Amino acid sequence: MSAERAKDVKLTRNLRKVILRGQPWIYRAALEIPSGMTRAQLVRLVDNKDKFLAWCLYSPKGPLACRVLSLDREKPNPSLYRQRFEQALLKRASLRRKDNNVFRLVNGEGDDFPGMIIDVYDQLAVMQFDGPGCFEFWDQQWFADLLLEQEWCDSVYLKPRHDFAVEAKTWGTPVDLSEVPVLEEGAKFLVDVEGGQKTGFFIDQRSNRHHVRRISSGKSVLNLFSYSGGFSINAGLGGATEVCSVDMAAKAIEMSQTNWHINGMSRESHRGQVADVFEFLKESIDKYDVVICDPPSLAKSEKAKPKAIEAYTECFASCAKLVKVGGDLVLSSCSSHISFSDFEAIVTEALSKARRRGQVIRFSGQGIDHPYPQAGPELRYLKFMHLALFD
Repeated sequence: MSAERAKDVKLTRNLRKVILRGQPWIYRAALEIPSGMTRAQLVRLVDNKDKFLAWCLYSPKGPLACRVLSLDREKPNPSLYRQRFEQALLKRASLRRKDNNVFRLVNGEGDDFPGMIIDVYDQLAVMQFDGPGCFEFWDQQWFADLLLEQEWCDSVYLKPRHDFAVEAKTWGTPVDLSEVPVLEEGAKFLVDVEGGQKTGFFIDQRSNRHHVRRISSGKSVLNLFSYSGGFSINAGLGGATEVCSVDMAAKAIEMSQTNWHINGMSRESHRGQVADVFEFLKESIDKYDVVICDPPSLAKSEKAKPKAIEAYTECFASCAKLVKVGGDLVLSSCSSHISFSDFEAIVTEALSKARRRGQVIRFSGQGIDHPYPQAGPELRYLKFMHLALFD
């Protein structure tokens, strides 16, 4: 958000039409970049005839060099960013209510704030950035001040990502970041913002968790890679007779037990098991009415994709074998390198390996607070499928 004169970065490939249609990413291999650009900065993207195309956020490291900020000729400024922030708030108005106070307020490129996310946990806003370039470009103090102007926001926390070194920072009222109480569709959760995964909670699964609540009445449920029990608590609130949560992190299982308890459900109805899920699947012989499997991203790059597909297939096949006849299999993947068509092919092969037939009840993705550019389908990363199984 600097006031200095922006440099020109030139396209070396014919991507003009793609960019004008809304593709937000331009890779380094498609650009001619002036020498000496060693820090993140605002740049003008021009075509091979030096005609203006877009304003971009430039990152000096990594294959993704430019993220589109605006196609307008006018230089992006704080007034534009404030307008976009207010638009993002308006889009989430339906998600801030008495029974729900956790949602994503800014979803990077989907809200025209490339590389930045802001998650809301009641009166706390959590900022996080996709790499050092985005962190360097965006003015955290400016956004913290903007957030604290909102009547609902008392505190702002900058949470470092695991893959680059940034110091955590807090603005506003001090808060216990290890146990932030929130409500999601009436369900109570304590969220470990400081030490938990992502910003503390997988907010993108909200509507899918609520779907699990609707299908769980009177059923036994197995939740694999359960983390802090999001799907488990919703199954219990939906009337499940018994729920088993499995995760290799003892802290996650402890949190799932706590979240179960604060929702007023019987301790005897929930069992938390600390175990490697892949080993658990090899040894388990019990059958369940509903089996939920939401593993972490197994494909963190295109290079890792083939092995990830094998791992997903084997894991999902093992899950299918634990579902009772006529029961439900719920599968998910958060890897952006696994497309929706890849995911369908994985499920097809997994059911074949397990010798099961399935009927697709629901095939969905991330929630409404996780928008993405229509021209950037690779940012539609979350896959969620509910199948009824036969045989």
